[in-house]
Parts: sequence; C-alpha cells; structure tokens
Amino acid sequence: MLKYIIIAFLVCSLVDFLIIVFSNKLSIGLDKINNEPQKFHKSLTPRLGGTGIFLAFLVISFLLFVHRKESDFLLLALCATPAFLVGLTEDISRKVKPIYRLLVITLSAGLGILFLGALLNRLDLGVVDKLFSFKAVAVIVTLIAVSGVTNAFNIIDGYNGLASFVSIIIFLGFAYVAFKLNDMYIVYVCFAMIFSIFAFFLLNYPLGKIFLGDGGAYFIGFIAAEVAVLIVVRHKQVSAFFPLLLCIYPIFETIFSMYRRKIIKKSSVGKADALHLHTLVFRRMTPLFIGSNPEKILYRNSMTSPFLWVLTVFSALPAILFWNDAKVLIVFSIIFMFMYIGLYWSIVKFKISRIMKFNKSNKL
Repeated sequence: MLKYIIIAFLVCSLVDFLIIVFSNKLSIGLDKINNEPQKFHKSLTPRLGGTGIFLAFLVISFLLFVHRKESDFLLLALCATPAFLVGLTEDISRKVKPIYRLLVITLSAGLGILFLGALLNRLDLGVVDKLFSFKAVAVIVTLIAVSGVTNAFNIIDGYNGLASFVSIIIFLGFAYVAFKLNDMYIVYVCFAMIFSIFAFFLLNYPLGKIFLGDGGAYFIGFIAAEVAVLIVVRHKQVSAFFPLLLCIYPIFETIFSMYRRKIIKKSSVGKADALHLHTLVFRRMTPLFIGSNPEKILYRNSMTSPFLWVLTVFSALPAILFWNDAKVLIVFSIIFMFMYIGLYWSIVKFKISRIMKFNKSNKL
C-alpha cells in the first residue's frame, strides 16, 4: 500500500504544480483581489488546489481496483465526486448559489449511504438512539451530519495552511484509532488523504502559491465525514462522540458562525463576513508580532494558521486518548466549546491583545 500512497503524493504535487504554472496564462480559477471580506492576499492566485488532491485519490482508487480488485476506494471516490465538482464549478465560475452546492453535497452523502453503507445507527445518547430504528431518521441525521461536516471544512479554509493542516491532524486521529481496531481500509483512506493533502500543503504554506478552493475543501470535508460515519458504523466500541470531538473545531466554527450571523447580527447565515475566529486572529493577534503594515499581509496570513493548529490539537488529543469513552468525550467537547467562546470574545474585546502587549513590553 505504501507505493500507492507515494503515488498519491506525486500525483497531487504534479497536478497542483501544473495548475500554478498554467492558471495565470489561461485565466482559469483565479482568486482575484476585490472587496470581499475574506480576501487576505495580494496577487492573483489559483484556487484549484483541491483538484490535485481529488485526482490523486481517484488515481490510486483506480489502481487499487485494477491491480487488487478493491472497489471500496473507488466507490468512495465516486461518491465524493458530485461534492468536489460542484465546488470546482464554484471555483471557476463563482456563480453557484450556496443552496445548490448544499443540495449536491447532500447527494454525495446519499450516495455514501447507498454504496458504502455509511448510515449512522446511533449517537450514544441513550433513548435518542432508539429513534435510529426508523431508517428515515437514520437517513436524515446522516445526510445532515455529512453535509454539515463537508461545509464546515470549507468554512475554515481562509488562510494559508489552515484547512489543509487541520485536516491532516484529523485524518491522523482517524488513522490511529482505525489502526488500533485493525480496520486497514480506513487507515489506508486516511493516509492516502494525508499524503495528498501534504503535497498541496507544501505548495500552499507559507507562500500561498495555490489555494484549496471550494472543490478541495468539500472533497476533504466529505471524505472526513464519511470516515467518521464508517468508523462508528463498523465498530461498536467507538463512541459517536469520538469523530465529533476530533472534528469539533470546524464543526463548532460553523455552528457558532450561524448563531452569530442569525441571532446576533440578524442577517443571513450564508452571508460571508470577516468575523470568523481565524479572521480575528489575523486582524488582532498577528499584528502584535509583525505589525499591521499592508506589505506584510502574506506573513500575517501564514502566521494565523499555527494558532488554529494548536487549537485543533487540544481537541484531537483527548479524542484519540478516549475514543471509546462517550462520557469523557462529551466533557472534553463541552470544555472545547467554552474554550472557543472564551477565546473568541477575548479577542473581540481586545483582552488577548492587551495581555500579549503587556507580556511583550515586560520582556523588553
């Protein structure tokens, strides 16, 4: 299997390198500089980096099917294809409405149920789990969960290396638990994703030569969501709260953003703004290290992501350590949510900034 994983890395590296070389000449899929609230780069940049990740996974899926008669990889890739393609279409045209993208992602989730058996059968919530005896309930919950997680990975895709490295951490967590359970299919899926994403990461961080794009974020998010469902369905000893805690940063970022937009701002939940946690870190924390000079925007962009990598590790470690203990996982999930909210409002109210400035002045 190692050779296939290496092939995935090489395919993604080659495809994304070619995209960087030819995208400007062809003027396809470029992230232009404009007044959108989430633009924090200075030059035209291709947003088609997810194409390399998708093609790498598709190539090794095909090779495994031809050489080893393994169809599960190929089926997973085919289920993910609608989600990837609708994201890619948005990357190129910038005209696909969010509701249409959501519907297509839900279609991918439905294909996962149909061809992979990725249908949630429990939430480890006692009486609530009895509702899953009704297939309609299981289908609806699974469609919502998979679509939500897929979109959540797109929500955190805002700065160089952010979504990609967070994804690597999450897939490493899934791979570790799957290895302990001797579920080599999930292990290999995770490492195929890790090596493909890492190939992209090397071109994206820190200089931002290529962006993940909606297609890449949707593809990564969908595979992570399917792995989350499959590991719970295939192994009764795995708590349903294990994948929740492992992926809680992008999930809670999405939930909190919806609450903030709808309840606090009284606006549409789908309206983009510059008030995500990663945006606040960029605006209010990175200037404390290197200043707010517009010429240093690239350095501030790249400095933003490590703060959120650390935040992800805080949830990933207890998830990995207590993957079969629902009560402990619930406690850590609650702790993370309070930590996130506390950190968010501290930055909003400039408390973090004042503390960091005080510490910095004391060191001088």
